[in-house]
Amino acid sequence: MSAYERIGGEAAAQSVIDDFFQRAQGDERLSGLFGGEIAPGARAVVAGALDPETGEARGDLELAQVWFGANALEDDELDLIIGHLAAALEAAGIDDEITADVADQIELLRDLALGPDEEDYDDEDEDEEGEVAA
Repeated sequence: MSAYERIGGEAAAQSVIDDFFQRAQGDERLSGLFGGEIAPGARAVVAGALDPETGEARGDLELAQVWFGANALEDDELDLIIGHLAAALEAAGIDDEITADVADQIELLRDLALGPDEEDYDDEDEDEEGEVAA
């Protein structure tokens, strides 16, 4: 069951999404990403995190990946986005397990768009010439 279904469906999800965007737009550290009009890709990130299966069918996941790729989010920006979404979920009375699942989904979307964080690689997998061993 998706987070979307576990939080109560359309009305609950829309409330969380609206709260998230108010928080993100009010954060000057994210003004370059969420200031002014909210891009469809940004909406797709949140919608895709709440309901990945439906999001994939609607094309949200591809749109979210394009948005991540175009904005080349840094880890601190991703942390802020996850934090604002977690706060919106908490304000709606959503439990920590669902919030953690949504955060994991956002990180997965980013990794699909940008590749895993370089810190995820083990230096021992590199040979002396800096090439990754097969």
